Amino acid sequence: MWPLAKRTLPYAAIVLLSAWLASRATSMGDWDTDSYPAVHALASGHLGAYFEATPMMGPFSTLVQAPFAALPGGDRLEVYRWAAFPCLLAVGFLGLYLASIGRRRGASPLAQAVLFAVPLINPITFEALRFGHPEELLTAALAVAAIASASEGHRTRAAILLGLAIASKQWAVIAVLPTLMALPAGRVRAAAVAAGVAALLILPGLAAAPGGFLEVNGKAADTGRVVTPLSIWYPAASATTETYHVDGRRLVAKVEEAPPFVGSLSHPLILLMAVALPVALALRRGRIGISGPDAMALFALLALLRCVLDPVDNLYYHAPLLLALVGWDAFSARGLPLRSLGAFAVALIFSRALHELADPNAFNLVYLGAVTGVGCALVSSLFWRFNWTSVPVPSLFAVRSPNFRD
Repeated sequence: MWPLAKRTLPYAAIVLLSAWLASRATSMGDWDTDSYPAVHALASGHLGAYFEATPMMGPFSTLVQAPFAALPGGDRLEVYRWAAFPCLLAVGFLGLYLASIGRRRGASPLAQAVLFAVPLINPITFEALRFGHPEELLTAALAVAAIASASEGHRTRAAILLGLAIASKQWAVIAVLPTLMALPAGRVRAAAVAAGVAALLILPGLAAAPGGFLEVNGKAADTGRVVTPLSIWYPAASATTETYHVDGRRLVAKVEEAPPFVGSLSHPLILLMAVALPVALALRRGRIGISGPDAMALFALLALLRCVLDPVDNLYYHAPLLLALVGWDAFSARGLPLRSLGAFAVALIFSRALHELADPNAFNLVYLGAVTGVGCALVSSLFWRFNWTSVPVPSLFAVRSPNFRD
């Protein structure tokens, strides 16, 4: 009886934690205007209205949320909580998967508990729910699961997960090369399977409503000029006012606008980095294949660049970065997962600072300093791989030159 309970207990914990987190949502954020029409139409069986809705999130996110959104009554907030529930479940199951990887690599029970809990219980999860973007959590979980599966040699599973991630949200294309490079073989076939899965889910929407599909994805490609303090473009921004019309009311808000070129440049630059950095890494090492920890570090670096280069950066954008760092710890399995705990602590600090934001310029300076430090550490690990364990230190005053290895 006990072995059965021991096996089922983690799954029960994931369900309960996901349900608790979903129930904590007190507002719908963007979900009410962007995602609800498509999710509600699909949950009601109105395919025509579903294709006409063309939300910013991908079709797989809608397919995941719609069955759960059909369960409650008419209260939209309750519908949102149910729609967020399966996205939280995906993150919880990723944590369980990463904990099992850590266990197989010798992680202690305490380390396994951290790997299990941090992906789901962290400030970024609450931010994603508050802003109405549970699909960000789903996409991040699918992308990291694809890289982890590829690192363990599961080609078909990795390809399917990667295709589902791309069909959940457009930014998941940054996970393509880390996933393929983590595979020991069969990369072309895996890429074809991932593309097929994504196309199978995306093309029906394009065929049914090409105008709306192209308009939404055009907006995703060009962010406009509004910039937030969580962005490298914020120091170049200038204050202005914008007028909005909400429910027949005219609202005037003060916003920061970046130079005109930023909106059209930022996302292509992110895509360029998503290709250039993996190619540079392959050239640096003289091979395409990389290990599980390196694949997670590469994805973490690309996820970090995606955040800092996006003018409209939000804290929940950092979900793939946090999950990649947890994945890196899972494959390393040396002592406590310090990257996971550090990412949790930093996310908590910035979450508190954002909620009590007094000086956006000072906040931006601190944020850019933090991401610069993390970025340098990731680049150093990938391209120079500094090996501290090989540094002999006879005394505090006789430190030899450190060793570097490819």
